Parts: sequence; C-alpha cells; structure tokens
Amino acid sequence: MWQDWINGVLGVAVIVVAFLGLTGNALVWTLGVLGAVIAIVGFWGAGVYVNGSSAATSMTS
Repeated sequence: MWQDWINGVLGVAVIVVAFLGLTGNALVWTLGVLGAVIAIVGFWGAGVYVNGSSAATSMTS
C-alpha cells in the first residue's frame, strides 16, 4: 500500500532528474540509485500481496 506511494514518488524523482542537467558520473549515480530503490520497493510491494491477501497469511493457510 504505502510502497505504491513511494514507488510513485520515486518515479516522479526520476522524471525530475532528467531535467536537472546532470552529466557524467553524477547522472549515472543518481539514476542508478533511484532505479535500485524503485526496483527494491516494487519487488517488496509485489511480494507483500498475493491474490489480495498478505503473502504471510496465504503461506500459513
């Protein structure tokens, strides 16, 4: 749930970074870190809910 909001905010951050005028190493590191964070939060959010219920609940039933 809240991971979706963080994912959206980080997506907007990537769009903003595109217009900051960063070049070279600064651009690579900024986009690399933001991309990694978005991927981690996305996979975490995908693992939390399976078929509308939490993954932990579905594993114990």
